Amino acid sequence: MSSAIIFYPSSFLPLALVELSLLACFLAISRLVYYRMKQLPLRKIPGPPSTSFLTGNLLQLFDPSALPFYDKLSKTYGGVIKINAMLGDTQLLISDPKACTSILLKEQDTFEESPWFIENGRHAFGPCLFSTTGAHHRRQRKQLNPVFSIKNMRALIPIFQNVTHQLQDSMRTMLDKGAQEIDIVEWLGRLALELVAQGGLGHTFDSLDPTAHEHEFAGAIKEYIPTMSALYVWRELLPLVSYLPPKLLRFVATSLPWPTLHRLIDVLDTMHANAQKIFDKKMAILEKGSEAAESQVGEGKDIISTLLKANMAAPEDEKMTDDEIVAQMNILLLAGTDTTSSALCRVLHLLSQHQDVQDRLRKEIAAGQSRTDGAELDYDGLVGLPYLDAICRETLRLFPPVPVITRTSGYRPIFLTVKADCGSHCRCRSDICIPLLKPITTIGGDSLASLYIPGNTDVFVNILGLNRDTSIWGPDAAEWKPERWLQPLPESVEGARIPGIYANTLTFLGGGRACIGFKFSQLEMKVALSQLIQAFRFSLPKAEVTWRFGGILTPSIAGSSLIRPTMPLKVESIRP
Repeated sequence: MSSAIIFYPSSFLPLALVELSLLACFLAISRLVYYRMKQLPLRKIPGPPSTSFLTGNLLQLFDPSALPFYDKLSKTYGGVIKINAMLGDTQLLISDPKACTSILLKEQDTFEESPWFIENGRHAFGPCLFSTTGAHHRRQRKQLNPVFSIKNMRALIPIFQNVTHQLQDSMRTMLDKGAQEIDIVEWLGRLALELVAQGGLGHTFDSLDPTAHEHEFAGAIKEYIPTMSALYVWRELLPLVSYLPPKLLRFVATSLPWPTLHRLIDVLDTMHANAQKIFDKKMAILEKGSEAAESQVGEGKDIISTLLKANMAAPEDEKMTDDEIVAQMNILLLAGTDTTSSALCRVLHLLSQHQDVQDRLRKEIAAGQSRTDGAELDYDGLVGLPYLDAICRETLRLFPPVPVITRTSGYRPIFLTVKADCGSHCRCRSDICIPLLKPITTIGGDSLASLYIPGNTDVFVNILGLNRDTSIWGPDAAEWKPERWLQPLPESVEGARIPGIYANTLTFLGGGRACIGFKFSQLEMKVALSQLIQAFRFSLPKAEVTWRFGGILTPSIAGSSLIRPTMPLKVESIRP
């Protein structure tokens, strides 16, 4: 019998497509309703009233002026707060330390990064620490952890000092006619980028000269966070289309009449192209030997050069691919620029408000230099400045640059049924119950000592709320007091067992996805502050400075409609 190929009449095809589309919509809606039904117990948890069925409380949470809203939520509802999200979704804002320990440490395989964050990292940067999960993520961290060792950090001190000297020289040029107001955000942003460029990549983007033109890579780095923030409310849509082939997804994105999305694509293209050029150049230099490496920026002591050498010596099954390393280069620049710039801006703003603290810090730095006959402070000298350390700790406690992060419990895709061991789209288990340090009272009056969280529930870890919790830090928790770190902390701080990796806070998170570069960031801050405070006096400007929420906290002028961060400070040169 001969085989036959059956051709369906063309008139049947549109009908078949309609039926398949209706079936797909029915399955998606059914699963969505199923997850909403599982979330019914969460609706008994107290929280703010929804402002819209479409967006819930999300526009309030991510409004540029949202910081007072977060403080109000913590004071009103405590450590576990119900948040209304898109289309009736229920999410949680959590600052209870025991619950945070479960989310970030004990049950971290269940509470992974949210799907939109993973998919954004994968499509934007490739296989980087932002976008990998499970064993893949652990393998990358195993390779990267030694790169951020104390030994390697010590070698970066001269690089950071030279870059900061460049900024000092430029600022003195601007102040040749006396004290004036300077937009310190621009300069600290340029400084932070150049610190991570030279210390992280062994590359330079900016001479920090007042007349220098901005490098396209630098401009792209600065634009990424504001552009992403403008799309933040729609982040939940990304996992729904992430299964499309990358080329098709890009075609769809560029075809939509969405200027902000188009700008994001341009920014990412610029970042990737420049990172690839730097990677190719560094590989060519490494192949020429140690003498060629020592002739480059940073003399081959930068983070990526160290990683490349370690990667070449690693076993084959542990090596990173070229794409992985290029992806790490992008996120190193991205994560290390705006956060460090934000923290430095906040410290200088606070020192401008508290001249007595600024004077005391300046005296401590001078005393430290006097012990080394006026030479630059090395690693041990910087670590040996307790008041500088106290200022950094207190600023990062009270004003974490990233005040909230998200996790998703036991994620399962809505459109597809996937096995539990399929990789980055699944978690070890779905529904979970986690303990609380302080029981909560539901709307119905029941007391809960533990919290049931169904699968596919987004959880906001409230870093700001935990860092300012008066039951942990005392009644003065909302006050900036560096002196608190020069004496024993309250027993309640130790008793809370906060799961962070830095100063009993969640500023740099904790667990398997904690900030891998926090030592690098701390070193940048201390080198920059120790040199700038010795050379200049910073005072408040005529205009009032306020701080905006946008993924990362940024300063601006009160009442200004400008999106670009800005913070003028009066600067006076006090040392030639």
